[in-house]
Amino acid sequence: MGLFGGKKEEYCAVCNKRTPNTSKPKKEWNIKGQLCAKCFVDFMKKPVPKKADDACVACGAEPGGLYLWKPKKEWDLKGWLCEPCFNEWQKSDNELKKNCIVCNTKLGFMPRRAKKEWNLKGYMCKNCWSLQESKA
Repeated sequence: MGLFGGKKEEYCAVCNKRTPNTSKPKKEWNIKGQLCAKCFVDFMKKPVPKKADDACVACGAEPGGLYLWKPKKEWDLKGWLCEPCFNEWQKSDNELKKNCIVCNTKLGFMPRRAKKEWNLKGYMCKNCWSLQESKA
């Protein structure tokens, strides 16, 4: 359409009604084409089957896909965490960021995470990081 031509009306993929406003269906619905508002709401009301990865990887609880949190990259976890487990991991991670794991000095604004090759779990100060880097 042109600049002032208006929006082209489309047809719903389910009920085949002509409508100016359509919505894109979700992938798991396996519908090709656009949906009218009524059909979209009808599909949204249907229960969604549970997936195998809808459980917490730490405690195994199944709160459902809406209440799971994605773990931080540095935690090296594959999967999702429920809110209580996420808060526990966050708390322990914050504790590790307080002091250097090598010399136990208080860490500043930019703690450095130990590399996997070093087999150290936690954060390091600038001096210990540089020393460990020079050894490698």
